[in-house]
Parts: sequence; C-alpha cells; structure tokens
Amino acid sequence: MAATKLPPQNIEAEESVLGALMIDKNAIIKVADVLEPADFYKPSNGLVYKAILTLYEKSEPIDLLTITNQLKEEKTLDKIGGSTYLTKLIDGVPTASHINHYAKLVKEKRILRDLINTSAQITEKAFDPSDDIEDLLDDIEQKIFSISQGSVSQKFTSIKDELDGAYERMEKLHDGEGRLRGVATGFGKIDDLLSGLQRSDLVIVGARPSVGKTSLVLDMVRHIGVNEKKPVGIFSLEMSREQVTDRLIASEAGVPLWKLRTGKLTNETDFQLIQRALDTLSRAPIFIDDTPSPNILQMRSMARRLQAEHGLSALFVDYLQLIQPRNGINSMVQQITEISRGLKGLARELNTPVVALSQLSRATDQRDIKIPRLSDLRDSGCLVGGTLIMRADTGELVSIESLAKRTKQGPIPVYTLDENWQLVVRQLTKAFSSGKKRVYKLKMRSGRMVRASGNHPFRLLENWQMLEELKIGDKIAVPKALGTTSEVAWDEVVSIDEEGVEEVYDATVEGTHNFIANDIIVHNSIEQDADVVLFIYRKDRDKSNLDPEEENTAEIIIAKHRNGPLGSVKLKFNPETVSFKDIDTQRSAPSEF
Repeated sequence: MAATKLPPQNIEAEESVLGALMIDKNAIIKVADVLEPADFYKPSNGLVYKAILTLYEKSEPIDLLTITNQLKEEKTLDKIGGSTYLTKLIDGVPTASHINHYAKLVKEKRILRDLINTSAQITEKAFDPSDDIEDLLDDIEQKIFSISQGSVSQKFTSIKDELDGAYERMEKLHDGEGRLRGVATGFGKIDDLLSGLQRSDLVIVGARPSVGKTSLVLDMVRHIGVNEKKPVGIFSLEMSREQVTDRLIASEAGVPLWKLRTGKLTNETDFQLIQRALDTLSRAPIFIDDTPSPNILQMRSMARRLQAEHGLSALFVDYLQLIQPRNGINSMVQQITEISRGLKGLARELNTPVVALSQLSRATDQRDIKIPRLSDLRDSGCLVGGTLIMRADTGELVSIESLAKRTKQGPIPVYTLDENWQLVVRQLTKAFSSGKKRVYKLKMRSGRMVRASGNHPFRLLENWQMLEELKIGDKIAVPKALGTTSEVAWDEVVSIDEEGVEEVYDATVEGTHNFIANDIIVHNSIEQDADVVLFIYRKDRDKSNLDPEEENTAEIIIAKHRNGPLGSVKLKFNPETVSFKDIDTQRSAPSEF
C-alpha cells in the first residue's frame, strides 16, 4: 500500500525560528511582519509563536520565563508539551543569525499547503456542472491572487491593530510631512478637498457628452505617472490605445492635438516639444488596455495581473456604461448596479482607488438649469409624490414626497423582499426628488394602483422589468401575509395609462434595493457604490452670449464625498491640447447636491 503523503512542511525550520526568537530579543523584529501563527504546520509551534507575538505587542521581554507565563495565561502550556518543549527549542538552535532564512522556509511551506488546498477546492468545483464557468475562473484567480498576496482570505481586523497607524498618519499630516493621504490628481484644489484619491475608494466622474470627461481623467493619469512616478492603469473602452497615447502626448507637449493627428507640425519647436514629451512619457509607468466591452471579471483579471507585475497606485475606467454586463436580460438598473459594485469590489481587493467615468441620464437635458445631480447618475425610475410607504416600526403610511422633504435625511425601517422571497426589514437610507418625468398609472386586478415613470422596475417571477416594458396580463409581485412559506403573491396588470409630466421621487434601501410602495413591490434607485462623485459642468455648453471669462471654464462639483467635505472648483479647459488646469479657489457646494 502506498505511503500517505504529508502536506509540505519543515518542522526543523519552525523550531529554529522559535528557538532563535527565545535567544535573541531583537529577532522578533525581523519576522513579526512576515510570519503569522497559521504559517506553522505543527499546532504547538503555532501556539508558541502566538504567545511570542502577544509579548511583543505588549513590549514585554521574550524569553523562556515570559513565554511560559504567557502560555499559562492562555491555558495552552500543556498543549505544547510544557516548559520542557520550550527548553528543547532553545537547545536546538545555536544562533539567531539565520532566522530570516528559517522564516522564509516556513512561509514557503505554508504557501505550498495553501496551493494544495486551493487546488482541491478548484477540482471539486470543476466537477460541479451547476457552476458558471466565468464565476469559476474568477474564483480560481481570486484564490491564487490571495495566496500570492500572502493570505488566502481576508479576516476581520481588531480596531486596536489600526489605531497606532492612524495616529502616525495624523501626526504626519499635522506636521506637514505628507500633504495628501491619497494619490494626487494634479489639480491642487480638488486634492485639497479630497486629500487625493484614497485607497479602496470608488470615484465616479459624471458628465454630459463633450464636456471633457476623458480629458480630465487623462490629465490625472498623466500627473500620477509622470509627476508622481507611480504606476497607473487605464481601461479605455471608448478610445483606442493610439488615441489615448496621442492625447497624452498633446497634453504633455502643449501642442494642439489636431497637429499630431494630421502631421502638420509647423515649426522646429513643435518637434522639440513632442520629442521631449515622448521621452518623459516613455519613463512614466502608465499602462493602457483598450479591450472593447470587457466584463467585470475580465477587468478584474487584467487588473490583478497589472498589480502583481508592476504594482498599482490608481486605476481608471473610461467609461462605466461600456462595460459588458454579465446578464443581458437584466434591466439597466441591475446592470449598472452589478458593474458599480464590481468596480467597488475591485478597489477594495486591490486596495487602490478606482476612478470610473459615467454618462448622465437624459433627465439632465430636460431641465432648464443643467447642473448635474446625483440622481442623474442613475438609470432607474421614479414614483409620484403621493406614493405611500409603510414604516416597519410603526405601521404608519408615509408619502415618499414627505420622506424626501425631511430637513434631515435619516434611515427608517421598511419592508423589503430578500433573495429567498421573504419580506424582511431593512433601512431606507434616503429619499429624494428626481425632477419631472412622464408618468404612467399602473392598475392591478386586485385594485392596487401605482403611478411611476416608464423606467421604474417591477418584480416579475423571472426578473425585474421596467413599467414601459410591461404588458396587460403580466403578473407582478405584491406582499402577502408576513411569516408564511412564501410572502409574495402575484397580481395581474389590467391597465397602463399615460398621465403626463410631474415631479417624481425615489429612495435607496440598503442591501435588497427594493421596497413596498402602494402595496406593490418596487425596485429602488441604486445610488452608485461610489465613495466620491465628481460632476463636470460647463456653462458654455448650455448657453450662448456668455461672458468671455466663462468660455471653456468647467466647474468640478464634488457632489458626494463619503469621508470628507463637498465643494466645487473651477478649471480651465484648453480645447487645443484637450487638457485642464486650475484657475481659482474652492467654494462650498450648493445644498441641492
């Protein structure tokens, strides 16, 4: 019979690490940020190392006596074989000078064990016919990426582990050692408000067509790569690599873009400026991917690879609506939700800011004053002001208009449908006006009625479907009695009638993203998973006969900032070099944003 294979291990190296730690008080400094208790194959060795780390955290000496006492406190001394085992560890190593080598061996064996465990999981999943192949590939890649980053899975972190680092960051900022906590954008006044682009943040840059979204982002990319000399990536879903490169050259050289594209360089100075820009950009760690219409899984795979090979300080996406959704039959609401959550997940996984451009909804063009609002980012529909929502805590019916007009927007508990078709309580975090839209009256067989915009989604058995796509006879989900096996009944659509234009409202519900309105289950508006939302507004795109000072002037509005102030700054746009520059000081943002 074949001998049973043991997992990769090096007990001698483990014991040498522990022995070295007990004979040299400074040895712990070399391995504390390299090894963790789970890296040790032999359980008793992991317990000893855990006790040593505890002593190190408490700034107490590390020796035979203190480790013995610590293990007694943790009630694990007997589990490791008593003080006799500790003495054996000390006797087994003559010097601590090779502890780095021993630690490397221990870590390598842990990685090999993780690879074996992961391979077994992959094999099991590969035999499961119900698994989606793209999900499987993504799961495999994520596991391998996690191993290469030093751990198979994330775990909760105690706040006490973060406090020292937080205090050091604040001290540096206070003393002026680090002006920004994040990655500088190159626009001083934007950086003053945001303190740069923050790690793990999703930043959305929204604007109407032809106001300079791509130019603004490429200016940031160029600054990070050229001036900060930090690796930066861009997914260019709209323009080719050649077009992006031409823009970067024009901006860096200060030469009109049309001259580059036509080859009509008029003098020696143009050639010199371009040559200098080429030399500068060739040394900048800027990486471009122009794969057309990738999905989130493909983007995640490419970003992981870039992170592993070059590191990554920031990632840009131009633009969000060109990312391919996984499921084409879903409503636009669900597609944008899936994509924005995927980008936020990517920002967290890579621990880097992700900046995504986004188109705005057509509602912006229907207003007299076309200053963008947060609601313009969403492709979901809205309900008329008199629509009633039940509070889950009191049973009171309140209109969505009254919720939107509260002086202070606070969460209220409402009933919502979860993935198991059960009605559960979640927090409605925000209600708001979405301006004026054309509305329709939807009547059901039971007598239920709701008035909503044509793009507001309702729940069918298979998926969510917009009102304008519903047909007479369709069955829509409505709430049944709480506590039953299924808490959903199905009500038949009997009429859909257009009713004109009026002000409409929507709300955001955590987690499930739906709520009960007029006793019908409706989808809510998905506020982007963004930590920061920037809008570009150009008055010269709305009006003629402007003051010459306002020509090519853009207002950058910080409409959402999860961890800091709102505000706006003005930038000047150069249409020849397709680039922006700072021109004035910041001011407070209007309250409507």
